[in-house]
Formats: sequence, structure tokens, C-alpha cells
Amino acid sequence: MKFRWWYVSMGVTAALVLGGMMYLGNTLCVPVEQMSCTSFLPLEGQMVKAASTDNSNVIVPTPVPSTTKTSTVPAGTGGTVPPNGNKMEYALSFQISSDFSKYGFNSTIGSPGANPDITVHSGDTVTVHLSNPSKSFHAFGIVIDPQNPSSVLWNSAFKTPDNPMKPGESGKVTFVAGTPGLYHYICTVPGHAELGMDGNFIVEK
Repeated sequence: MKFRWWYVSMGVTAALVLGGMMYLGNTLCVPVEQMSCTSFLPLEGQMVKAASTDNSNVIVPTPVPSTTKTSTVPAGTGGTVPPNGNKMEYALSFQISSDFSKYGFNSTIGSPGANPDITVHSGDTVTVHLSNPSKSFHAFGIVIDPQNPSSVLWNSAFKTPDNPMKPGESGKVTFVAGTPGLYHYICTVPGHAELGMDGNFIVEK
């Protein structure tokens, strides 16, 4: 029987392929999630763990229970009234804690001076001076329900979530306080009121 050289070439090819697979399996193993892979080489037989998926260094703001002071004033209806000639001015600044977990006006929620009550009379012309020393984007408005930031009353909006105040910016908004009741001044950027930017705006007769 004539010797078949192609048997030899097939054997050599198979050995090269197997060796290449073992080599690549050792050097190119890419673990996914926390699954492990094993080296086929005798000196490299340790299990190789996947890259860590620990997100402990990622800062994720989490809502905190609101500490906005409760009020016995009934919720307002949002009605409008003519100006009475009286003018009131207030200053508010958007504040965020260094870890981005607490938000507030003038101070972060839970801190002294945070979210001070603003009390005016129906018909007062109110000017709110706003500053943004924080490292985030903000907008302002008076609402009945702080969980509905799109329902801003009395043309009290300053900027919008789509066109917010940038860090370092300042400005002011002037409006006429409407019918008596309890309202809220908030940051109208979604989620910011829940994180603490929610203060009582009380309109008296």
C-alpha cells in the first residue's frame, strides 16, 4: 500500500489547529459577567475572573423623604387675581450636596435654612431672584402639585427643563400671586423636587 502523504499533512494540520485553539483559549479568553474561563496550558491553569462589575463608585442620586414643612393651609386652586400694588422680593439658590444625594433651595434638604417658607398676599407682585451655584441644571416655577412640574402657575416659570439654568447662571422671575392657598416652589427639572427642591409658597388673603 502506497504511503499517503496527505495523512501526514492532515495530522500536522490538526495538531496546529488544536495548538492554536489552546493558545488562543489561554490568551484571548474574555470573561462575561462573573463567569470564569480556564487556561489549557499547564502553567496557566488558574481560573480567570471577569472584570469587576462593582458600581460602588458610581454616584446615583436617590430620592429622600421630603422634609418640606407641613402646613395647615388648604391647597390653592391656582386662580388668578389682579395686582394689589404691593411688591415682594425673595432670593433663592439651587443647592446640591457634594455626593449629589440631597438637593434644596438655599441649603440642601435636612440642613438649616433649606427650602424656607415664602408667604405673600393674594395680588402681591412677587419677584424671585434665582442663582445656580450648583453643578447641575435647574428651572423654577410655582405649582399646586410638586409631583407635576409641568403645571406652573401665574407665569412664574424661570427657564424650563428643556432650556434650564446652567451652573453659575442667575436670573429672576416676576409674577402676581393668585388666589389664597398652599402652593409649592420647586425645581421643575424632573426628579429634582423629589430630591429636595420643594418649598412651601403660601398665599394669604
